[in-house]
This record gives sequence, C-alpha cells and structure tokens, in this order.
Amino acid sequence: MSRKILLVSWAIPPITGGSAEIVENLAQNFSKDELVVLGGKRLFHKDPVRSPQFPKVYYHFTEINVKGRGDRYFKKIRAFRFKSLINRIKKIIDEEKIDYVLAVYPDDFYCLAACRAAKEKKLPFSSYFHNTYVENKALKNPEKYNIQDEIFEYSQNIFVMSDGMKRYYESKYKYDKFISLVHTFNAYPDKKLHTGIPGNKKDHYKLVAIGNFNDSNMDATTRFLSVIKNNPKYSLSVYTHVPKLLLRQRGLDVNHINHMGLIDPKEVNKALQDFDICILTHGFKGDYGEVEYKTIFPTRTIPFLLSGKPIFAHSPSNSFLNDFLNENECAMLVDKADKTIILENLEKLCSDSTLQQKLVDRAIKTSEKFYGPNISKKLIDCL
Repeated sequence: MSRKILLVSWAIPPITGGSAEIVENLAQNFSKDELVVLGGKRLFHKDPVRSPQFPKVYYHFTEINVKGRGDRYFKKIRAFRFKSLINRIKKIIDEEKIDYVLAVYPDDFYCLAACRAAKEKKLPFSSYFHNTYVENKALKNPEKYNIQDEIFEYSQNIFVMSDGMKRYYESKYKYDKFISLVHTFNAYPDKKLHTGIPGNKKDHYKLVAIGNFNDSNMDATTRFLSVIKNNPKYSLSVYTHVPKLLLRQRGLDVNHINHMGLIDPKEVNKALQDFDICILTHGFKGDYGEVEYKTIFPTRTIPFLLSGKPIFAHSPSNSFLNDFLNENECAMLVDKADKTIILENLEKLCSDSTLQQKLVDRAIKTSEKFYGPNISKKLIDCL
C-alpha cells in the first residue's frame, strides 16, 4: 500500500547543518504524491531554489535570533509556538491527505509536536534520531527523559543514523524497533573532474576540513591544527558557516587556517578538488558526554568518501565512526590524542602514493552504502 508521508524536521534549508542536508537529500528521492515536508522558519527567511519535482515544503515560524544565532535566548518565546505547531501539522495532514508522519531529531520541539499531532489524528508515526537525545549531557532540559519516552513509545519505527547507534540503543532500551537509516547522497560526482591523489613528491600539501566545528569535534580539530600550523609542508583550509570570531572563542587558532566560509553542498565536491587530503576530526571529549561522542556519525564523511581524495581521520578509539572507518579501510586513522602520532601518520600518508590510492578506491566503494535511492527504498519498505 502506498503512503503519503509528512516529514517534519526543524532543520531544512535554508537552515544549514548536517540534519538539514540529510533531510533535503532524503526528500529528493520522493515524488510530490509520496512526501510533504514541514520545517522551521527564521526571520528574513529566503526559500532555497529547488527542482519543480521536489516534494511540497511548508515552513512554520518558530525561530527568533540575530543573524542565525542566539536561539537559546528566545526559548521561552519559542515555547509559546508549540501548540500552534501541532495545529499546523494537523492542518497539513488534513489538506494533504497524509497517512503517515515521520519526525526528525535533533530538535525535540518539532519531533514532539509531530508525535502529538499524529496521536491526535490517530495516524502511524515514526521518529528519526540523527543523534542521541537524553544521553547528550549538553542538553539541560529536565523534561527530556519524558519527551524521549513519549516519542519512543508511540513510534512504530525508531530510525537512527548508524549501525553503531542502533547497537547502542538496542543494548540500553527495551524496544525492538530500532532501524539504521544512514545519511544519503543522490548523485555520484563526475570522476572525470577529479584531480587525483596528491602523490608523494610534493613540497606542500593543502589540507581541507568542512562542516560545523563545535563541541562535537573541536578538541580533535584544535589538536590537529596545533600539529601542522607551524609546519611549512602543510596548510589547512576550513569550509564552515561558523564565523572566525566564534571559532576563536571555541579554541581554534584561526590565524593558522584559511577560513573559506559557508559552501553550498552542491559545490563541495568541486571545491575539494583544489586540495590534497581531507581532514575528518571527531571529538574525544567535551560537553556532549561519552555516549554522544561514541555514536555521532559526521555528515561530512560522505562528501569525503566521494571526493577522490585520501581521508585523514582523527577520532577516538571507542567511537562507532572508528568502527566504520576500520571496517571499510577507507581512511588513515589516528585514534590517540597524541600529537607525535598524528604527525607521524600524516607524514606516512603523504609519502605513500600507493596507500593514498588504496584509501580512495576503498572510500568510493564504501560510499555505495549511502546512495539515496537505496536508502529511500529501505524507508518505504519499513513504513
């Protein structure tokens, strides 16, 4: 039986970040008759340009901030919009003849509203957790345990971002409805445009990192930068929406990076061709808590796998990201917070063109696990 799904996610473009990209990529695999999307709206919101075939997108205004920042200062005002969000979801359900609701976390506000709207309309509901919730120590909401219990209990399926996260949830919770639904991409880049591996005869290697830089990876990023910042053999460019001032406040020595600003996800592969090695950093410690660091799977892993460039990863040994990288042998991995070992392994990668090509070949093969049409089919089969 075909269904018409309402996908509710606070984070959808033009909001930036991993979850927004995941939702956008997933939605591209559905027709207008199969899927409708509802997301958050900020002040001075400008709709992104989408294909005419893209599912219909609704926005609900719940965000007040200054130039995209400071949402936490307006939480009490946002709370007053909760009932209106539930009513908006129910109205869309009626108007679009929705018969299934799927809601995304991270954002308990939208996820819980979708859950309650589905219950009130007596519709089946599933949740999609991109990160852990109650295990994240940085989240101070005293109601988070009750919220998660309510969402878990009503969910027909609880989709999670990785096999590692699935294993963790199955070991902790009584439910048998956890299903891994990974990040997606929808088109392989043209390999003819790839500039190839750097080889082992260069005097200078251009390194590149992309994404959000916060407590999820900042300690590893600052450690890596401290290793190479005074070494003329290496330079690091960073594509991120996080401004220099905020990066400095978070502990990164911005005087030793090339801050490239925000990049359109569609342009990432092209931009990566100007560099030699992709740098993937993942937090060893910080405010998020041990479980969150263990289960996070960085969105930027996917474009790195597709880039045709070798990946150098600095990530803790107890993380599911490391399990993935080791299992697929697709990156040079340093899992110790040791600057000497970081430099030794970076030098090893740069001096061995055979190793570079092996990692690239394995990465491209591994990327098949994230191909959008396959992931969307899995979702439909589960629903």
